[in-house]
Amino acid sequence: MHRSSGNTAIPGDSNGRASGVNAREAASLLEQVRGHQVVICDGAMGTMLHAAGVSLDRCLPELNLSRPALVRDLHAAYVGAGAQILQTNTFGANRLRLAGSGLENSISEINITGARLAREAAQSAGHPVLVAGSVGPAVSAPAVRRVPAAARADSLREQIAALCDWVDLLILETFGDVESLVRAVEVANAESDLPVVAQLTFGDDGLTLRGEDPAQAAAVLSDLPVIALGANCTVGPAVMVGVVTELAGHTQLPVAVQPNAGVPQRLGGQVRYARNAAYFAEAAHQFVASGATLVGGCCGTTPAHVRAISQTIAALPPIQRPATAPAEVRSPAQPAATRPVSVTATRTVSPAPAWPWEGELVIAAGLQTPNGSQVPEFLERAAALREAGAEALAIIDPAPPAAWISPVGAAVVVRERVGSEVLLPIEAADRNLAALQADLLGAHALGLRMVVCRTGSPRVAGDYPTAPGGTPWNVDSVGLIAMLGALNEGIDWRGVATAEHTRFVIGGALHTAAADLTHELDKAEAKIQAGAHFLVTDMIYDVEQAAQALGTARARGLTVPVLASLAPFADIRTLQRLSYEVPEGSIPLTVLAEATRRQRRHRHDPEQTVEFAVSAVEKLRHLISGVVIHVTGAVNEQAGQLVSAVARLRHPGGS
Repeated sequence: MHRSSGNTAIPGDSNGRASGVNAREAASLLEQVRGHQVVICDGAMGTMLHAAGVSLDRCLPELNLSRPALVRDLHAAYVGAGAQILQTNTFGANRLRLAGSGLENSISEINITGARLAREAAQSAGHPVLVAGSVGPAVSAPAVRRVPAAARADSLREQIAALCDWVDLLILETFGDVESLVRAVEVANAESDLPVVAQLTFGDDGLTLRGEDPAQAAAVLSDLPVIALGANCTVGPAVMVGVVTELAGHTQLPVAVQPNAGVPQRLGGQVRYARNAAYFAEAAHQFVASGATLVGGCCGTTPAHVRAISQTIAALPPIQRPATAPAEVRSPAQPAATRPVSVTATRTVSPAPAWPWEGELVIAAGLQTPNGSQVPEFLERAAALREAGAEALAIIDPAPPAAWISPVGAAVVVRERVGSEVLLPIEAADRNLAALQADLLGAHALGLRMVVCRTGSPRVAGDYPTAPGGTPWNVDSVGLIAMLGALNEGIDWRGVATAEHTRFVIGGALHTAAADLTHELDKAEAKIQAGAHFLVTDMIYDVEQAAQALGTARARGLTVPVLASLAPFADIRTLQRLSYEVPEGSIPLTVLAEATRRQRRHRHDPEQTVEFAVSAVEKLRHLISGVVIHVTGAVNEQAGQLVSAVARLRHPGGS
């Protein structure tokens, strides 16, 4: 059986587990757990650290090293409130999560120090206290799709190896589905001989994030080598009472419960929870009456909550455990009956979404979203461009914060009234994944399939470039593409299986005029790896520069279809803005000067404008799969001529 070597230079005994009298007390306490005698767990660590002034975006396990006194004092406060199990400040202290903070080489030090700090608080208690190694999922739910199962297992294995010589038991907590928890239990038992408590997290509907109900979860987990199973986090006591009742009714194992204090409230840069210790005292009574054995708290709970639980439980007479009822046993990989997968399992799986115009030169006409009074004219222009030869129409989102129809609304109207495929732009700035997913699922239900993902720019409303409701960089274009790719595979942004698979054809942006082309191509590669099926360039004004950038991209192996964006009717001010005001982009002064001369020369000669744009497409033809021609409201006739001229390039010998 593997054990951590103990070579990390950390003060204290070579073996961090309890010894002597403490070892006998620990063994006695574990027997109480196994014997269904109620044992009190501690409360939240993360939100308590936040309340002490630590930012929630900080790597909290790292505080074991940088602020050990703060962590130790919080453990001691829970011991003083009556906690009999202390959970180490190591939730997420694995390689995959720590790498985000550059701490992947400090795994052993962070975990062992976390265990030592809890042990020091436990040894100062006047009653027996167990130290439990807290182990969460290897990655956050949205990252599950991108990280192979073997890498997640290795990450957990490394963390458990660091903890196992320094704690009395392991608590695997906040797992969103039965399958991932089963895999974590397997890793824990392969890596150590410690007792294991396995805890899922349930939502407001009383189901796991993947849709499994407590009875089905209990049926699977009861067959595993664990000393207790249970639920923690996400919801408060009101929902958790029902979950505990179901769990206890379908297992002979002890049941653990650690609910949140309730719903968090964001006040400026802080997150706060209701002060409801008395409510928790009553909830503790209900939990024990429903069959719970380990009772504590999660996010938002404090030593006051644990004290209330301790006082309530101390006054309770022994309670007989309700008899268990048989439950349908499922393979952990098999979805629960609450998910409509029984239907999808019997139907033919459709081919994966892909670029629909393979081998063609596709022409898309880009139209700016209208305001309400402009919709009839907008539809007339769309129909005319469609008639001129545009296979698709692209919605161009106006510069914020103008009061225009949303791109989704404009795209749906065009698809229904004109009958054209539509390229829908979606910007991630100022949005979170939950809101973006809701909009995109609505767009999919209304028939939209082609989506172009962009990070976007923060909205400016006042002195600072931020949205009124929060940070503008909640997610970038790569994260948005990954979310759409996951929806195509039947997984939502939380990592939860969905009832059906979407069929989005996903696009990303490519800036051919980027000042740092290598960095831009790195981003394009990340977008393709995240799930992008095609790329759309920025406005091309320097054809030679664009050809060089696209050639370099192809040489790097970026061979997905590329649509070249042209704005032949843009005025010189637009060119100047793109050159001097947009970060990471540049249009050479020579190009600006030539564009100015051309615009003046061709102002009254539409044919010259058409010829120039067609020439640009011809020069790029071997590097692109299509073109997006941006059209302004004043050039309907010229735009139609240009679309027709480019359409003839598909059949060079035709009329």
